[in-house]
Amino acid sequence: MKKINKLISKNYSFKLLQYFIFCLIFVSFININVDPEKIYPEQIKFLKNDFDLEKNIEKLTRSKGYLVYKEKQWNERNFFKILLRNYKNSECLIFGASSIVTISAQQNPKTLTKSCNTILNLGLPGGTFEDYFALSNHIPPSEIFEKKIFLSIQPFTLNFNRDHRWIFNSKSYYEFLKKLKFDNLKLNEPKQVKNEIISKSFNNLFSFEYFKHSLQILFYLNKENFKILDDIKKINTAEYNVMLFDGSRKKYMKPNKSNNNINLKNINSRIIKDQWYDEEVLSLFAKYKEYYGKNNEIIFLLTPFHPKVWELENEPIVEAMVKVESKIHEFSKENKIDIIGSYNPKNLGCLSNEFIDAVHPSNLCLSKLESSHFNYSD
Repeated sequence: MKKINKLISKNYSFKLLQYFIFCLIFVSFININVDPEKIYPEQIKFLKNDFDLEKNIEKLTRSKGYLVYKEKQWNERNFFKILLRNYKNSECLIFGASSIVTISAQQNPKTLTKSCNTILNLGLPGGTFEDYFALSNHIPPSEIFEKKIFLSIQPFTLNFNRDHRWIFNSKSYYEFLKKLKFDNLKLNEPKQVKNEIISKSFNNLFSFEYFKHSLQILFYLNKENFKILDDIKKINTAEYNVMLFDGSRKKYMKPNKSNNNINLKNINSRIIKDQWYDEEVLSLFAKYKEYYGKNNEIIFLLTPFHPKVWELENEPIVEAMVKVESKIHEFSKENKIDIIGSYNPKNLGCLSNEFIDAVHPSNLCLSKLESSHFNYSD
């Protein structure tokens, strides 16, 4: 009897192991082939995605319409690399993280109206200075004149490698560093970045979160996931993502939102205590100004945080905002770079109900950015 039980137990364990291996293979197969972040090479994929990103971006910009979608079928860094080809058509280029994605000369209320008639918004989720440089690699200084180039400075921006997503464009980033004649690679040493790419590829292979995102994309592929429209009056922006032809995104804001329902859980994301800024990154910004500043104007942009964040006096984010804003003013005076905006909503007259969440101001607040303009360039 004991032998039979032992045999049954072994058989059960073996089947459980088989099932586990099958699940891993299935998850990795879906993750590689759907690949939400587009990090795996197309050559190893069995399922071919016939979505033509370039053609759709061209259609979007030509129609001056709206891109409406449920789930992204592209990597956003690749999307904006293609959209950037239209840089000559805009008076202002804005590089930044998610806090600037609604800035636009097309949406109401309009933003940066004193500075810009037309804007190309290149804001990225988790956008770091490495992202700004990687995208800038596609803009030859000999072909860009009399533009205003806005560089959004977040409390984490003046540091290396504060978000891993820039690695998607790491090749372009390193090419740009060579153009700036900057040799000290420090934390972004190529070998380390290559190891991070390998690590990220392996982790995503078996990631349940990546699998969930992959399934969502597969679900919407058979539906009206992606459309380019001339008008969005009938679109429920609470259900759909909306991007304009200028790269800006339309953010849904709950009506009559309570000021007390702000989620402050991840407010210290990308902030490392006592590592508020890196002098090497500031040196890179000085070189960036030299590279483009002869024929164009470089402007630093600071976007405010919700008033509730400023009440967290003992949190690292508050110290980061105070120290980084002070440092960027000191640096801007020395390098003759203007600053527009502030981390402190009081400096702009932004109210608590003018924020989408703790770190994302609405366009109503962003329309007040130019009320705080420090002219250091003269």
